[in-house]
Amino acid sequence: MAFLLLLLLHWPTRDSDSELKLAMAFALAPFPLSMLAALLARLPVWPAVGLVAPFAMLAVAFIQPDYDSWVSDENLALYLFLAVPAVTGFMLTALLCALLFGKTAGTPGADAV
Repeated sequence: MAFLLLLLLHWPTRDSDSELKLAMAFALAPFPLSMLAALLARLPVWPAVGLVAPFAMLAVAFIQPDYDSWVSDENLALYLFLAVPAVTGFMLTALLCALLFGKTAGTPGADAV
């Protein structure tokens, strides 16, 4: 998901209308991407994870440190600013939902034993 958000960030724009469409795509992209990631991870309540994870990503984006003092390359600092909340927010949401609902997808033959 973080990789696709970075690709959207570098998408070429020609005018202000395409910049607005790109900003809307960048703001709305985490919702279907996190739903798809939760579905592929076989989480039991993947729609809930897909809807809540982008808000957790936004919360992590507000509390993360300034990476400019840690890395010398400003592009790397921007990539960290986007990638850390995407990964951390999704993982925290998936873990919280798994703990709340008390089960994970498990292995296919685990119920037969």
